[in-house]
Amino acid sequence: MNFSENEFRDYLFDNYKENLSNLIFGRKDSIKWTGDEFPSIHFLLQEIAEKKINEILDSLECLILSAKELRLEKEGDSTTRIDLLGNAEGSGLYIIELKKSKQTERQAFTELLAYANHFCSIFPGLKESSLTSILIAPMETRTVRDAYVQELVTNNKNVLALIPQEENGVIKLKVYYPDKSYYQWFENNLLNDWSMSTVAISFPIIEGWIDSDANSDGKIPNYSRNALNAISSAISHKLEACGIHGLVYASQKWGEIAKIFPYPNTIFITAINPFSSLRTSIHENEIYGASEQGRLNAVQSIYDQLDDGKEFWIDAMESDFHSNLIGIVENEFDLCFKNADQSKIDTEISIPHWYGIKTSVIDAACTHNLDIFLTGLLREIYIEYIKYTYENNKECIYYGSDMPKYSYDTLRNFLAAWEILSGLGVGNNDEVS
Repeated sequence: MNFSENEFRDYLFDNYKENLSNLIFGRKDSIKWTGDEFPSIHFLLQEIAEKKINEILDSLECLILSAKELRLEKEGDSTTRIDLLGNAEGSGLYIIELKKSKQTERQAFTELLAYANHFCSIFPGLKESSLTSILIAPMETRTVRDAYVQELVTNNKNVLALIPQEENGVIKLKVYYPDKSYYQWFENNLLNDWSMSTVAISFPIIEGWIDSDANSDGKIPNYSRNALNAISSAISHKLEACGIHGLVYASQKWGEIAKIFPYPNTIFITAINPFSSLRTSIHENEIYGASEQGRLNAVQSIYDQLDDGKEFWIDAMESDFHSNLIGIVENEFDLCFKNADQSKIDTEISIPHWYGIKTSVIDAACTHNLDIFLTGLLREIYIEYIKYTYENNKECIYYGSDMPKYSYDTLRNFLAAWEILSGLGVGNNDEVS
């Protein structure tokens, strides 16, 4: 391009203030599944991401650029500038950062995310997911492409990448769609039992507040059920806020069995551990695991550059994740039981294997398992499965052909989520149209 970055910015603002979308080309329809079975997880995530990209492109039809080189001033900090700021009816704020070269696009993407964070700090209550961030850059740097997918898919942010191109003196902006290989990094063993970390927090019957089914004809009293579900919901909200992909549910042992255990109430929290030894392990300085080879090679590259103690690197990160999960659970549980007399509920914390819970007669069969609350990618995957089943009139892994009339009946059904997520952990062959 013959333009400098400043000239490029001014050109866009002066000539396309209300019709930036006219410069955009390269839009494609999001991939669609044509197989008879539910798609693999990496295919599903690609579909979700491409739908989001296209929704942002649609919103640009209403975008009006309102400022260029906008100064952001914060007390005690140096002044920074946003290349372009805009607003679109129904979509809110748009922050645009421009870079011509691959040498500076990494810095530009970092700045772009920082600008979004700045707006959240000066408008309390605003979340980054409520803003749209647009990077106009060559997208030639692997680090930037990786970060873009991470923000788009895992962090669920509204981000769009456009590649500037010039032909016969005319500037155009090409839509960047990540290659499908990026989504294969979210391999199907994401839902494997052995890649999950579980924390179980157990506590006693609290008479009058959380009682067992002993005096209720084998049914948990409604007030007890509501209390246990409220605790599970509170913990799941915290997991969502912390970017943890997991599931939370409350379990209470049956009345007669409950009398045997001092802590018959349990909240189970199971989360995808990104450092799971299933997917990443070390043996004689070699990284291996049930994972896509490109990802293992990337981890190996980092490992080879570490100093002393690197043989414990993966184990330490896996353990740290588990410790963090325990801390979150404990803090949210304590918050749920704040009371005027400052008394504390006795608890017992354990870290069972998820597979063991699912196959234990006492934990899986001789209990009342209440509503299940899903977060992050697990919720996205589950919701997509439910949508797919209803929209295509398919039989469900759990319900078969006898689906509830309305989908809301499926959203917190413990057994349905249990069976469906377990079934989706097995990969399918991709069929793309």
